[in-house]
Amino acid sequence: MSEPTERAAQLLLQALDHEEGDERIAMSEEAVTAADLSGDYYLQYMAREQLVRACTFGGEPEKALVAFSWMLAHFEKRPEGVSDWSVLWKYKWIISGIHEFPHIPNTRIYEMFADFEARAVRAGFGLKAAYNFRYRFERFRGERERAIEFYRKMDETPEDDLSNCSACILDERVSFAIYNRRDAVELAAPILAGELACKSVPLRTYAKLLLPLASQGQDKEAQNYHRAGYRLIGGNKNYLDRVAQHIIFLAVTRQLERGLTLFKKHVVWLEQTRNVYHHFLFYIAAWLLFEALAKAGNGRIKMRRAEDQHAPEAKPEISALGYKHNATVLAARFDKRNETDRFSTMLRDLNVSTAVEVLATL
Repeated sequence: MSEPTERAAQLLLQALDHEEGDERIAMSEEAVTAADLSGDYYLQYMAREQLVRACTFGGEPEKALVAFSWMLAHFEKRPEGVSDWSVLWKYKWIISGIHEFPHIPNTRIYEMFADFEARAVRAGFGLKAAYNFRYRFERFRGERERAIEFYRKMDETPEDDLSNCSACILDERVSFAIYNRRDAVELAAPILAGELACKSVPLRTYAKLLLPLASQGQDKEAQNYHRAGYRLIGGNKNYLDRVAQHIIFLAVTRQLERGLTLFKKHVVWLEQTRNVYHHFLFYIAAWLLFEALAKAGNGRIKMRRAEDQHAPEAKPEISALGYKHNATVLAARFDKRNETDRFSTMLRDLNVSTAVEVLATL
């Protein structure tokens, strides 16, 4: 065994000893470099396979996209020894968040959907997963009728080996109920009772129920899910979007000291991840938090660097304006790509008083 081969194999094993996050990503990247030096094709493929997983669940989806593109291209040339299911399952990870990067055009996103569908059908799978992607993207764009159409198709299509797990399927139903402004708490009961769980559930469910519960005056339940949910996400930058949802909840329910604590802890994640949609949500959260602090008559907020937009030493109202500006800029980018006005419309009447109503269906 050559030295690069041995090194790559060693790094791949060592990476698994670390939690999802920067260390696992860094070790997986080093394993890819060593595998490439070894010249062993299957080791190169396996190293990138692990890197895709590490980046997907560790908060670096753009790196996952690059590694997966290599995998897909080489799988087409040398498919022996690699299952269609394995490739398609990782393709799901890539597609599920591709719309969160506004520099990727609609045409490219729809091309990826069509490519995934064609590959799934050729491999003998159904289109349940594909309809799920299309539903989420049309919902993201603000195309409500098309979103509901694809949700119905997804819901009516039988499950197969590319379908999500039972916990994720129910979480999607909960999300759809919220989207249609229906009570989702009873529907989520098996998740909330701990009967269904997976890698991303219940943490996603807890976060998305916070504002709907606040709108119904169920403060105790919302507070319980905030505490339980934040414990599951506070250490992984992949969940910056969920952290943002928790800070928004704290801002609108006037738990400002707690909100400021979470803001100070997680604002550095803006520099550590490139997911633009996650940035957008965090900017909204910061805007609403500082607006609420200003209304509460809070004094100067001392942060670590006065010159840093992400960590200002400034009055709350000034910070609110800065983060509102950042959110508005990103909203315009998403709307231009999406060819709709969903994001700018969302922000138009947004403030602390209207946040529950405006953001409840995020």
